Amino acid sequence: MLDVMRHHALFPMPPEVTQVILGGGSPIDLDGLRIQSHDEAWNFALNYGYNMGNPIQRAHVGRVYEDAIDFLEGVVLEGTKLHVPNELRHVEDPLDLLVWASERPRTLDGRWSCAILRVMHTLFHVDHNVNLRFLPEIQRQVFSRYDQYLVQEGDRWLLRGAYEVPLVTVERKENKDRVSMLLKMLHKPENVAETIYDQIGIRLVAEDQLGVLMVIRFLLDHHVLMPTHIKPSRSRNLMIDLEALAAWTEAMPPLFQIYDLSAEERRALSHTLALKPGTFEQNPFSSKDYSAIQFTARTLIRLPGPGAPALETLQTRLRNLGLAELAEQARIPELIQEQEEFTFFFAHEVQVMEQSGFQSSRSGPASHSEYKQRQRDAARRRVLQGILQEEPC
Repeated sequence: MLDVMRHHALFPMPPEVTQVILGGGSPIDLDGLRIQSHDEAWNFALNYGYNMGNPIQRAHVGRVYEDAIDFLEGVVLEGTKLHVPNELRHVEDPLDLLVWASERPRTLDGRWSCAILRVMHTLFHVDHNVNLRFLPEIQRQVFSRYDQYLVQEGDRWLLRGAYEVPLVTVERKENKDRVSMLLKMLHKPENVAETIYDQIGIRLVAEDQLGVLMVIRFLLDHHVLMPTHIKPSRSRNLMIDLEALAAWTEAMPPLFQIYDLSAEERRALSHTLALKPGTFEQNPFSSKDYSAIQFTARTLIRLPGPGAPALETLQTRLRNLGLAELAEQARIPELIQEQEEFTFFFAHEVQVMEQSGFQSSRSGPASHSEYKQRQRDAARRRVLQGILQEEPC
């Protein structure tokens, strides 16, 4: 054993140990790999999860490589004078990228290989996020909680249940497209799709700060929102001054009704409750003008067991063939009933905004397009480490 170890220098520790395993960094921030041969690249891919001797798995790796090139050219490099080198745009064996990304001293092709691999790694996480396979049904179950109380009357929205709360508008985020997910993941330290909490979301816009509080109270009173299912680390209050709210609540007269306030009194109270700029911690990609209450809620999703759809299809086909009796003899209806549900919690994002903040989010620094541009710039710097002049490697 000692003779074997003498031929393998174990120290110093490589960056995979010091930066990722011990340091808590992301593997896509490594400036290179340590793969010296095609055989080693093959073994790396196998343990990553892909047997390159399997035609189906190899074809998937090839498609992800092509998608990574398209994403680099169409998104990351847009607006720059940079392009993926021609010799890396049509690589026959993606395993070569692993070897080139390991070359020392570093070469420009090696740095571009790293950039391509960073995007490929992120795409693999998107493609293998099991929740995305069931997203339409997940969306239906999540939004049904809100839909039972949301009413639209002409241009007017309101929440109607045991009482009513007026709304300015309602918006839904039904799912993130692949490009949006890639951009989000490429600037997140975790760099995994499971940590994207806003694949599904809903935005409720009220008239003012008081209206926002009324919306949240309605959702709580009707158990649309369950405090037990709120993810604490994802709650962001960028609107309401909690100390001012507590002071107002303490001084509130008995039997107070919000509708007893005049329009001027309501405006003054909303101004008092508004959180002043600079008193809260911002998302680095959000504008300082962005104002909202934002939190992540989890819903218990129930899906049929994986065998149920196949059994239902078989039962239908037998009936269409006039063999319904055979389906009964095989106890297919009972087998369908015996399939256990597939249950899991799924997180969705809730934003509650007031009217002026919502209008600001439509243009200027707080707009979604500006937010996405800041994300794109951050992703570009991360993916093109050592390629951009301002990003030394």
